[in-house]
Amino acid sequence: MNPIELDTELCQQLPPWYREVLDYQQICQTETAQFEALAQEITGVAENFFFQTMGLSGVEMWERIFGIVPNPQTEDLEFRRYRVLNRITTKPPYTLGFLYQKLDELIGPGLWEVTVDYPNYTLYIESSAQNQNYAQEVAFTINQIKPAHIVYVNTPFIQSGILLSEQIERLNRVYNYKLGLWALGQLPFATDQDNEVVKLPETPSIQQALLTGVANFVSGDVASARINGTISITSLSKSVENNILTITYTVANSQTSEITSVELLDAEGNVLTSSTVYVPVGDTVVMKHTIPVAEGVAQSGG
Repeated sequence: MNPIELDTELCQQLPPWYREVLDYQQICQTETAQFEALAQEITGVAENFFFQTMGLSGVEMWERIFGIVPNPQTEDLEFRRYRVLNRITTKPPYTLGFLYQKLDELIGPGLWEVTVDYPNYTLYIESSAQNQNYAQEVAFTINQIKPAHIVYVNTPFIQSGILLSEQIERLNRVYNYKLGLWALGQLPFATDQDNEVVKLPETPSIQQALLTGVANFVSGDVASARINGTISITSLSKSVENNILTITYTVANSQTSEITSVELLDAEGNVLTSSTVYVPVGDTVVMKHTIPVAEGVAQSGG
């Protein structure tokens, strides 16, 4: 909304002989600041009629009405506006289409995935673990609209990857000695020198069997997950489909109220992957790591 513009040139409204009086100039200068503040207040009142333009004071009023306790450190004004709007527009009955619309509004189009386990009456929603400041609002929304027998499970995911490439070179073998002239220990009998590249890394050559084999090898190497640098989780569920390794595990609220870092470790305690995230933990969350193994060349400087 465009700001209200008031004519604050008050001295121009006075008769000419008053404009030269210093007292009146000072009065006009003081009143001009008050008129500008008034214009801002009028604009603020008009903006507070609409949730999309509502100012901080308007949002805080609606948050008090709904009993929302905001976290200004992780929630910006834009998110708080849409949370209030979401509370007003959240109405049953529950349908997947209505849920998809709400997820688009709260998380963003294309940034989430819904899986329904019908036999177990469980609804899984996957979205990036990098910054889940919307997680509590998503949980509130789903619990408001879903049937009571459906269990909601938040599934933040972390994706890393492994790139494989192959380069083939033809080597030129140089023999350092002739028969009868070999001085033992001074030089190797023969030296291989680079000659020419016959196959570049960018040219595809790696087959599916190798990609799947590497994914299975990495699966066997991952022994545990570590949350926030201190919480060790050894109960991991691991699966490999084609060339993609998937690792899942559960984090309970009794272990931590929020997740800020996630690591995967091998049996010796070496860190294999490390990610900075933000995931509030309600009752429980199911963390999901996906590690695809693909053929490709890493881009330098990216």
